[in-house]
This record gives sequence, C-alpha cells and structure tokens, in this order.
Amino acid sequence: MGFGHRVYKNFGPHAKLMRETCHEVLNELGLQDDPLFKLAMELEKIAVNDEYFVSRKLYPNVEFYSGIVQSALGIPVSLFTGIFAMARTIGWIAQWNEMIADPEQKIGRPRQLFVGSPVRDAPGTDKR
Repeated sequence: MGFGHRVYKNFGPHAKLMRETCHEVLNELGLQDDPLFKLAMELEKIAVNDEYFVSRKLYPNVEFYSGIVQSALGIPVSLFTGIFAMARTIGWIAQWNEMIADPEQKIGRPRQLFVGSPVRDAPGTDKR
C-alpha cells in the first residue's frame, strides 16, 4: 500500500487530487517541516524520479497521501485500514446496487474471498 496501482500505470488521477489535499493539510497544520512528513515528501520525490520506481511504475498512490493526512490529523495507524475501507464502501454498495437492479445479471462473482479465521474469541463487553 502506498506505491503502485493495478490499474493506473502512471500517477493516478485520485492520487494527484489527494496529493494536493495532503499538501494543503500539512501547510494548514504547520506540519510541512515535521521530520516524519519531510521524510514522506522525500520518498515521494524519489518515487517519481528514481529509475527503479519509474521503470516498475511504482508511483505514489492515494493511500500514500491519505496515510500522511490521517497521521497529520492524529488518527492512529491502527485505524488507517478501516478508514480506507469506509471511504470505499459507498462505491462497493453502488456497484452492488447496479448489479442487483440489472435483470440481465444472473450471478455476481466477487473478485475477493475472505479466507481468514471464521471465528475469533473476543472479550465480552463487560471486559472491554
């Protein structure tokens, strides 16, 4: 997560927009000189100019920039994946609604299959 995209073989359009937002947030919060964010911006520079990244089409993607924004806003890293998923939920639901509404659509074939643990032990609400 952060570099490359299976569809976009260049700098993706969503990443370009998120890049602008990222820089706006860092400037607004006065974090453009924070060591961690300076490191991220240096990685960005390397990724768009270095032959290793360019030849493999590993450009910064939307997650790279949204991770920086979330960190700047003080969101814990443990919540990043959930927030990435929540942001995509409306698109997933819209696609599902279109599929269900199409009378020609006989079967839905999801591209992903959860293969994780079907049951997990979790503490009761009284112990959380």
